[in-house]
Amino acid sequence: MKRYLVAGMCSMVKVCLLCMRLNLNIAIIEMVQNSTGDNALNVTLTKKATRSKIINTEIPRYAWDEKTRQMILGAVYYGYSVSALLGGLVTHRLGGKRVNLFSLLSSSILTALIPWSAGVSTDLLIVLRVLDGMAQGLHNPAMLSILANWSVPHERSTLVSIAFFGVALAEVICNPLSGWICSDYKLGGWPLSFYTYSAIGAVTAILWTFIIYETPDEDPYISSNEVEYLKGLDTKDEEKNKSTSVPWLSILKSSAVWAVVIAFTSNVFGFYFIITEAPIFISEVLKFDIKTVGWVMSILGIVECVLALLSGVCADFFIRREKLTILQARKLNAVCSMGLSAFLLSCLGFFQDSAIVCLIMLILAFGLLGCYNTCFMANVLDITKHYSSVIVGIMSCLASSTGFVGPTIFAALIKKKNTHDQWYLMFKITAGIQLFGLTIFLLFAKAEEQFHSIENISKQVSYESIKDTE
Repeated sequence: MKRYLVAGMCSMVKVCLLCMRLNLNIAIIEMVQNSTGDNALNVTLTKKATRSKIINTEIPRYAWDEKTRQMILGAVYYGYSVSALLGGLVTHRLGGKRVNLFSLLSSSILTALIPWSAGVSTDLLIVLRVLDGMAQGLHNPAMLSILANWSVPHERSTLVSIAFFGVALAEVICNPLSGWICSDYKLGGWPLSFYTYSAIGAVTAILWTFIIYETPDEDPYISSNEVEYLKGLDTKDEEKNKSTSVPWLSILKSSAVWAVVIAFTSNVFGFYFIITEAPIFISEVLKFDIKTVGWVMSILGIVECVLALLSGVCADFFIRREKLTILQARKLNAVCSMGLSAFLLSCLGFFQDSAIVCLIMLILAFGLLGCYNTCFMANVLDITKHYSSVIVGIMSCLASSTGFVGPTIFAALIKKKNTHDQWYLMFKITAGIQLFGLTIFLLFAKAEEQFHSIENISKQVSYESIKDTE
């Protein structure tokens, strides 16, 4: 069925974009380490740490301190937060297919330039990371716009979970592959990892161009039965009558919107902090080598894959059988994702003497956080299909800021030291932020249509088989 292929292609795009973003988290370990091997390269920097001078052979390394390293890692999220809201507005007018294609191609080009920029200037590297973040920030609103056109309510959790499966799959693929490439000097070391993901992104962009269509009506290869199925569970002529103006006042005054925005932002704070800092934590605090770091991060992704898919399928199963309302299913997912994860993160400090126990708890906490898309992205489609890209733009704009806020807080917290206690304090702060977002969502979330186009203001979508009585 074509709608599942569409969700699968959305997942592939997300795999490519996230691999290009995550690769630096692993590569930076090799980029800054001093090595005594014959194939290693020593690099000296000027006092301003802006230009490198290669002294020996082939693979450069850089004398970045902890503050510089955190700036480089967090730079992508500055750009992400700037463009996410713009991505929602542009997608609302131009559609998700073209915006997604631009996002993927731009990120592929910028990723290929990272090794060159690192050798020229640290400042240039940071600028490229910001631009890469701006390109990737367009993706989520565009992808949700596509899913809104290709989904029906009682399959929404499943299709969203398939699309966002790419997040976990990227972690499974990227972390061990990056660890292997970066540690193998014969292949070219860490620079090759950026070229590899850039090439994969370009190929995926070509596939996206020829496979994906904005709506089922535009797809010449979809069966007539599937088109009728997708239309039969929606109001007639909605797209034709949809207003191109955005009801900003209604959106900004909606408690349902702010509930999902705050909860999503709180959840993503933990997600980004773990995915960005976990390689350093595992390497420098738990004392594992870079190859092991890659495999451990891959296990994080595998657990996330399993839990994310299960949460989406189970939610739709209970909704279809009227065991849970849509809103109850969303709230239950939120509790399992944010609540249980916060509990595990807050308990990490009690097991700091056992690296294995810490790893297991971190893996489970991260895997549970991965269920957030099934809950929050699906909830956006619950409250509005027409303006889903705009609301996701708001969500991504605020949530992506946590990608640089977290590292900034952590860099100030650890100062010149890097101790167990400082790490575990940061994990507790993360847990507290998650619990705050969960509380807001449980109190104010809704699952019925909130906004309608001007022409359809009196039309309410109704589904005989799905009744949300919340």
